[in-house]
Amino acid sequence: MNSLRRACVVLTAAAGLGVALVPVASADPVQTVSYTSEDGAWPLQGSANYAAPGDEINVWEYDGRLKIDVQSGFKDLRVELSAPAGETLHTGTYTGARFRGQSDPALSTPGILVVTGNYGCGDDYADFTIDRLDATGADVTFVQHCGSPDGPATRGEVHFTR
Repeated sequence: MNSLRRACVVLTAAAGLGVALVPVASADPVQTVSYTSEDGAWPLQGSANYAAPGDEINVWEYDGRLKIDVQSGFKDLRVELSAPAGETLHTGTYTGARFRGQSDPALSTPGILVVTGNYGCGDDYADFTIDRLDATGADVTFVQHCGSPDGPATRGEVHFTR
C-alpha cells in the first residue's frame, strides 16, 4: 500500500509539472496585414498578405495618427489613419476619410494616407473601422478609393498584437 501511495504522488507531481509547461497560445503575437484591390485601384494593386516574423510589421500611434508600416523584401507599405481635427482615434467606424499627407494638419474629416513604393493617392476617399486600439496593439479594416468615392476599391485589414 505504501508503494502505491508513492506511485500516486509521483504521477500527480508529474501531471502537475506537465500542465505547468504547456505554453499559452494567446501569448504569441499576431502581426498580419493584408489587402485586395479591384482592377484599376491605386496605389495598391492586386492582393498581398504579410505576416511576421517573415515580414517586418510595425504599428504605433504618433501625433494623433495610427501608423502601419510593412517591409517585405524590397516591398514597402504605409497606411496612416487619423481622427477628425480635435478628436483622438478610438474604436469605432470612421466614414468619409480623405487624404491627409504626413505633414498635413488634421482635417475636419477622418484622414488616410496609403503609400507603397513611393507612390500614393492624393485624392483618397475611405472608410475605416478600428475594432481594437490599446497598449497591446490594434485591429483595423479599411476600404480606400483613389480619385473618386466610387472608384475601384482596396480592402485591407491589420491585426497587430505585441
